[in-house]
Amino acid sequence: MTEEQRNDQGAPQQPAEPVGQPQPPAGQPASAQQFPQDQPQQFPQTAQPEPQQPQQPPMYAPQPQPVYPPAPLMQLTGGMKFGWLVVGLLIGIAGVVIAWLVNVDKMPQVKSDAVKFSLIGFAISIVLGLLLSFAIGGLFVAMLSSAMGGYGSYSYYGTW
Repeated sequence: MTEEQRNDQGAPQQPAEPVGQPQPPAGQPASAQQFPQDQPQQFPQTAQPEPQQPQQPPMYAPQPQPVYPPAPLMQLTGGMKFGWLVVGLLIGIAGVVIAWLVNVDKMPQVKSDAVKFSLIGFAISIVLGLLLSFAIGGLFVAMLSSAMGGYGSYSYYGTW
């Protein structure tokens, strides 16, 4: 006879034992029977819910995002002021003209600050040029005076 025929004839069915879990002795409490210490615990894996995508109609066209123009420049920063000062210092009067031309369409405060700092740079270049020319001129006059012999005497004594 096969196993199925025996079960059909009224033989009591024995519950199938789970594979991999030995039966603990009958004297142990139920909590010890469920989780033996020598085997790792296996937890059932729960299905992770997928993030729901918003359903869009098939003929949906995305709306264009509004384009905002940049805010106008209200005043110059410290670095911009220094930059216009350097432009006026290195280029001179052409730097002042460049500062005026570049900032024609800007706010009046920005335009006046750019021209003002380029003029300050141009003035600094004039002052430095004068100081340098006076220093070089004074050195040249001192050299000639020493070469001529001192304070008005044209003798060659003391030149060597």
